[in-house]
Amino acid sequence: MSSSSTVSKQSRRSFFKRTAAGAAMAIPGFALISGAEIAFAGPKPSLNDSDVAVLQFLAAAELVESDLWGQYCELATNNPGYRNALQRIDESLPDYICGVLEDERSHATFINAFLVAAGKTPINLDPFRTLPSVPVEGAKNIGRLTNLTNLTVDTSYYQRYRQAGNPDFGDGFAQIANIVNQPAVPTSESIRGDELRSVAQTAAFHFAAIEQGGSSLYNSFMTKVTNLDVVAILASIGPMEVYHFAVFQTALERIRKLEGHDGPSFPDIRENPNRGDIMPEPCTFLDKDLPVCSIIRPRSTNIAGAVAAATGLVNSGLFLGQSQAFFDAVVPLAKAADAALRS
Repeated sequence: MSSSSTVSKQSRRSFFKRTAAGAAMAIPGFALISGAEIAFAGPKPSLNDSDVAVLQFLAAAELVESDLWGQYCELATNNPGYRNALQRIDESLPDYICGVLEDERSHATFINAFLVAAGKTPINLDPFRTLPSVPVEGAKNIGRLTNLTNLTVDTSYYQRYRQAGNPDFGDGFAQIANIVNQPAVPTSESIRGDELRSVAQTAAFHFAAIEQGGSSLYNSFMTKVTNLDVVAILASIGPMEVYHFAVFQTALERIRKLEGHDGPSFPDIRENPNRGDIMPEPCTFLDKDLPVCSIIRPRSTNIAGAVAAATGLVNSGLFLGQSQAFFDAVVPLAKAADAALRS
């Protein structure tokens, strides 16, 4: 499969509208692993089709996250200029990045192992690792699932959690930074100074964007699964996404304007009147007649579910250059997960 088979902007917007047969279809590149390879102390988990659909999509999502965090960790660790630019935002950012990578890898490995223990098909995205690494110091020369060089980052989450609104009830929130088609990793050795700081600040906003999306995604699935072990998986992994989001949102408090720079228009968060106010404001939850409540939001399928999450990643440019086969494989997983129903 060639990485030169790219998807146009129009098709990236519309590819989730296509009819798909569901996760049970034969999906190219997804590996079958014998259940005998997994030792499970108790009886084999009994999963219905909805449980399997949710877990398969989450396995794919965690593999995608592992890929992007792997790229960030390589450069945060082994590229001195990028590491320094990240530490100007928060001294511990490189450590946070690599810690999140370890977490996301463990999530993907565990969910796939649980699927195998239940006699179900795990997800393997290795055939789609066709995108190139950036040609800079610290990056391994290996194929990637994701592209971090041309990102459009939705930063509305910053205002959403600082205001008493909920997207599930139609509330909207302004962007705090205008980040459109920007690199979140250095793309050449010549990038230095404020240009490199702009790359690092773009990455910092992207870190929090990814994890807040995962927080809502896991939450959206909680009422769709039946098996209590699957409920436990969602209830135990989902809060780790929230934990990561909280860490990266706190790190944003040192974002600053970059004067005379042609890149994104960053705010000086150090001068923001809401600086330090990182505890989510209470908002409408379940019904407008009930008292407001501090929660993760959104959680509705149409805004926070699998199709919404995957579409947001596509529109962000994260999969720029990916093959059509990749999208053809992921679409059914997302649709099946959103269609899941608790028995």
